[in-house]
Amino acid sequence: MLQVMLSNSTSLNTIAWLNSMNVQLNRYLPLPFLVLGTIGVILNIIIFTRRILLITSCIHYLLANTIANFIVLYWVVITRIISDGYKIDPSITSDVFCKMKYFLTYVSRTLSTWFLLLACIDRWASSIKIQRRFNSVKFKNSFSSTTCYAQSGLYRIFSDLQYLVFYALGPALMMLAFGLATLRNLRQTHRQVLSNGTQTTKSTARRDHQLFAMLIMQVALIIVFTAPFAGQKLYDTFMLNVKKSSLEIAQDNLYAGIVRILSYGSHAFGFFVYTLSARIFRQELLKTINNVHRRITGRNRIFDVRKAIAITRMHMIETKHIYCSNRQAK
Repeated sequence: MLQVMLSNSTSLNTIAWLNSMNVQLNRYLPLPFLVLGTIGVILNIIIFTRRILLITSCIHYLLANTIANFIVLYWVVITRIISDGYKIDPSITSDVFCKMKYFLTYVSRTLSTWFLLLACIDRWASSIKIQRRFNSVKFKNSFSSTTCYAQSGLYRIFSDLQYLVFYALGPALMMLAFGLATLRNLRQTHRQVLSNGTQTTKSTARRDHQLFAMLIMQVALIIVFTAPFAGQKLYDTFMLNVKKSSLEIAQDNLYAGIVRILSYGSHAFGFFVYTLSARIFRQELLKTINNVHRRITGRNRIFDVRKAIAITRMHMIETKHIYCSNRQAK
């Protein structure tokens, strides 16, 4: 009897600890995503609206993706912090707020990934030299009256599966397919140019390859951060009718909270992926920083840096020349 009581006490303590950890994680862990994402979104908008990049149709979709990410960060993340971290959820008492919350959550996250998919399709079309530009994209959404939380049964299964297909797995797999097709076309085009001796604009070709690298890195980012979330949604769907203990429910809730927070990374870290993967993006970033620096100080920072690099190289060359002369003299 005593053993049973001790076991129940231990289980209750474990459940309380798991629930408390879930609350603390939802309260504090999203904050770095929010801060870094805000910096990245602002800089992305500034850079993507520069004339040299805006003339490329692919950039239009990356800009739209950035705007969707802004909505994710300042609606989805903040409402989750308030509801799951501080247990303040107006959607429980307000049906209007509930519908608006889930509308903006699903639409913004879905559009974010689908704009990237359109960018991949644009690069694929460009790689096979299809003279067609996707100047406008129409989205048709149909919504029925729903309650704040999906009801159990077929509707709950449909809700989880559509979220899995249209946000987590579907777009990522399609991006990967179009990315591989684009890479194959670029390699074939490169071989044809070499064999036929065709003259192409080097800057345009370089820009296309860098944009493709940006997209591939972004696709990898989405897969890494959304795959665990997709797995959790799939697990929830198939375990819907399985009876669980309070301890198992607490464990599942903690895991769901962690992978949901990690999924914010696909919306927050795009700027840093672009910076690492594309030289043209880094150049435009430096030009932007230089413009701000020139307006504040009246000095050209890029020119000063280049001048310092040139002086350093000249000094190294002179030092090497003196060293070689001394060795010859000996």
